[in-house]
Amino acid sequence: MDKILDFNNLFFGDITEYKKLIISLFDSLKNVTSATYWSMDTDTPKGLSTVVAMEIINLILDSFDKISDNLYSNDLITHEYPFFVEIKEMIECLLLDPFYESDEYINLAITLFSDYFTLLEVKLLLFDGCSIELEAEEKVLREYDLELDKYVLRLDHYRDEFIALHN
Repeated sequence: MDKILDFNNLFFGDITEYKKLIISLFDSLKNVTSATYWSMDTDTPKGLSTVVAMEIINLILDSFDKISDNLYSNDLITHEYPFFVEIKEMIECLLLDPFYESDEYINLAITLFSDYFTLLEVKLLLFDGCSIELEAEEKVLREYDLELDKYVLRLDHYRDEFIALHN
């Protein structure tokens, strides 16, 4: 089954729509309860079953694999790629944890995903028309460095949240 969500349209299609779609998939996982999660039927009275939840999780993770390939091969996103690898791994762990016990798991996954792709949106807006960072004006580089510094501080906070959920 080849169901991969990808926003690649000559590398970036509509990243905002992709974000909305993935966030809505994450939100749908909030409908999983411990009772429905262990149900192997696709039809449950309330909430999503294991089968449906796993389909959604696989769709998200397969999409991330495809996005990862695209980010890795893009010269403009060189510095942000390692962050993607890290948040991808954290999100995968969160989705494999007992996320049905608390919305904290899904909320953190949404925050990690959304914040990273917002950073990409900012970079693409600032570096519009550039194929590598060195082509940008000094002012753009300084502005982006400030945005990146803020992101790194938030990511440190998210790492702490992630670790706290696992202790």
